[in-house]
Amino acid sequence: MNSTQSKALDLVVGIIKDTISDIKIENTSANTVTLKDGNATIQLTQREGENPDQEIVVIADPKDIIYSEDLLPELNDLTSVTVIINGLTIETHLVFQAVRDCFDQISNSYEFLKIYEKDVNTIKSGFKFGSNAFVLTVLNEKDQINISTEFAASFDAAIRKTVEADALKVQTAVHKMVKVDGAI
Repeated sequence: MNSTQSKALDLVVGIIKDTISDIKIENTSANTVTLKDGNATIQLTQREGENPDQEIVVIADPKDIIYSEDLLPELNDLTSVTVIINGLTIETHLVFQAVRDCFDQISNSYEFLKIYEKDVNTIKSGFKFGSNAFVLTVLNEKDQINISTEFAASFDAAIRKTVEADALKVQTAVHKMVKVDGAI
């Protein structure tokens, strides 16, 4: 194990340990650490990135302890380390939260249903506008955030136009927040 691998893993473990003081740390292997908080277990694994200066720490956190402890902003500040929690990068988690918040601000008729698919930088989820359900896909790319909608054939045309317009507003607002101003 080289020193850069352990450094990234140690950094992430250190941030979590500083926030959750009574957490137990167990080095399972050279690139894997298991954290125990009560009866909950968090597994961290160090992986190599696409290039030598990119480090990836993959976290399996089935009980979402990291979210409940609000560690995302601190972990997102690690510029040399990409942290993937439960299948998504931290920035993508934060982008999705911002998207949900923006839809809530636009209208209280929007309701988040559930996440269907997650893949590192993409979240596909169900939303409702009133009683009309639709699928919202959020793609967090390096320089761009794309939000797309999918509707059933029977979806009301007027509501569809409203939802599509709102999705575009949210896409613009979140892109500006994350990619331009760097607020997240």
